Amino acid sequence: MYMNIKYSWVLVLCLLSISETFSQAAKRRLPSSVNHPAINHFAPFMSVDGDAIVFLSDNAEDYVLTPFYSSRNPRSDWKQPEALPKTLHTRLNFLWGYTLSPDGRFLYFSTIKSPGVGGYDMWFSERKGTGWAQPINLAAPLNSRSNEACATLTPDLKTIYFMRCEQMDQQGASGCVIMSARRRSNGQWDEPVALPASVNTGNSQAPRILADAETLIFSSDKFPGARGGMDLYVTRLKDGTWTNPVALEFANTTENDQFVSVNGVGRYLLRDAPGSRKREMAEYLIPAPLRPKGMMRVEGMIAGMEGSTVPVYISVVDLIAGYRIFSGRPDRGGAFKLYLPEGSQYEVSVDPEQSNYMFYSRKFDLTDSIEQVVRISAPVKPLKKGDEIELSQVEFSEYGAELLPGAENELKKIARLIKGNFGMQFEIQVTMAGYAEDSIQSMPDLTEVRYDSSWTTLDEIDSLGQLYKRDTCMVSMLFHNDRTVAQAENVVAYLMGQGVPGSRMTYFVNSRPALPEEKKKILVKVRALP
Repeated sequence: MYMNIKYSWVLVLCLLSISETFSQAAKRRLPSSVNHPAINHFAPFMSVDGDAIVFLSDNAEDYVLTPFYSSRNPRSDWKQPEALPKTLHTRLNFLWGYTLSPDGRFLYFSTIKSPGVGGYDMWFSERKGTGWAQPINLAAPLNSRSNEACATLTPDLKTIYFMRCEQMDQQGASGCVIMSARRRSNGQWDEPVALPASVNTGNSQAPRILADAETLIFSSDKFPGARGGMDLYVTRLKDGTWTNPVALEFANTTENDQFVSVNGVGRYLLRDAPGSRKREMAEYLIPAPLRPKGMMRVEGMIAGMEGSTVPVYISVVDLIAGYRIFSGRPDRGGAFKLYLPEGSQYEVSVDPEQSNYMFYSRKFDLTDSIEQVVRISAPVKPLKKGDEIELSQVEFSEYGAELLPGAENELKKIARLIKGNFGMQFEIQVTMAGYAEDSIQSMPDLTEVRYDSSWTTLDEIDSLGQLYKRDTCMVSMLFHNDRTVAQAENVVAYLMGQGVPGSRMTYFVNSRPALPEEKKKILVKVRALP
């Protein structure tokens, strides 16, 4: 087992699996490599990205409950869990207050050790390689002369939720209210404010803001109709107002129910539960009406950043809502991580500051289905002859060649790139898969007409009854859906309207029938000509 009992620590990937095999299971017990019947497990908290977990276990000297931490690489099993060091876990800590940042990089806990603001204060420590940095007090205004614990942050790290309590010791708290605060652009926190009375009934605890940044799970023993002890409730932030809390009946029991977590997929609630002999960690399927929006994780790497001093900006635009939902920079190694909520379409852009560098843009449609993780590699380098850039945002009207409004942002970037590489020639490429034709207009997509002519010899009889041969031209109409020439010309016209000389652009078009089970698709690229 974890320390002195020799059991393997492998949290197999089914912890995050959303495969059809388990999609209907009301409860999923974590594997025996974690949930050994002779060991208790309590209060599991998993990071939003699903790659880190902290929990309590009695697998320690004298069976004292001790916090353990484990992490994993996205494509590998979990590492051997480790007990938190004494710098992060002492008898002065609030035992149930351990949480993680959305990316698992920071650990949050509460302690009365000094120096502090007063009472139990919230502290944090950053994961450094295989160890932890010296903890730092979150300080005022988050901490106060009262007792604070259970910090939980939105994926953009701009809003924090926590509980502020009248009484707190190592084992419990009372007289608590849930607070929230916004982080300013300079990194400082605004003065925390209490959530409304509909949420704060006199003892609301253990807030968990979920990955969609609008669903909050918390516990309380002050709501009418509670099953017993602390029960779990959910509320949602709608148009700036928190909805009336709803009990999580599928997870509530007659015991205390409060320390839970939900990863970014948003389908299962992770908590401790009675096992065959001890407490185990298990996942409970969240009923559809209570589920948060699922979040797709985008893991990006800027290719070519090694030694580069060119500033790079990351942005995400909600294409349906029409506004930017994220802007930031990659880390020093060129990596970045984003979360996109299901239910909309998004453009993820990587834009170098210098106009002669290639940019990256990709569209994600999450209106129908959602993947758990998508990995992208975005090249950032000076544009060279022969380089191609795919324009995933450039789309045309359904049965025409008119550019849709969503194409403008990407075409403006292309115009900037072309003008930033003066002296280069560029080719606009429009390729269609899904060509169709018919002798009649059998479907709305067949908007184009081609006239084919051919000469043939006909036998005729003249007025005297004599047979003779006559040459004639036969003309036939063929309806088809190839509008690539007009589409390419419209792209060129738009770029010219952005100040790109027409003499620097040519275009190339191609169309072909769709392959079996392939949907019609139009692909637009820009190529720097050699």
